[in-house]
Amino acid sequence: MVLDQDIGLNATLFGGDMMARMDKVAGIAASLMSRNRRFLTLKVSELVFHSPVRAGEIIEFFVAITRQGRTSMTLQIEVQVYEPISDARRAVTSGEFVMVAVDEAQHPEPILWKPEAVQAATEAHRARADQA
Repeated sequence: MVLDQDIGLNATLFGGDMMARMDKVAGIAASLMSRNRRFLTLKVSELVFHSPVRAGEIIEFFVAITRQGRTSMTLQIEVQVYEPISDARRAVTSGEFVMVAVDEAQHPEPILWKPEAVQAATEAHRARADQA
């Protein structure tokens, strides 16, 4: 949920705040898909803001793995506002994040994939796409 302290002069969520939230989601998703402890953001591509977010609105993050590499993965993140009363959703923003697995010295290391987690994420993404 977006809180009053997250709101800027235009009475909407700061774009930079949304980017930071998406980056955190990318790191969490990368960790859930692997047995690696650390990931760094290598690249963020094409963030597109579709509609503003206001205080009190609930935001949802949807993640799809679009590329699995040896030391990195590419994640497509879509953000929507969810309206619990009507069960409606509206697109807020989307972007692509490249996350790199790193060791304690912050050098790239091979990703230790969790095939069952990747499969579950892929199936959830497909089911969501079929509903759209």
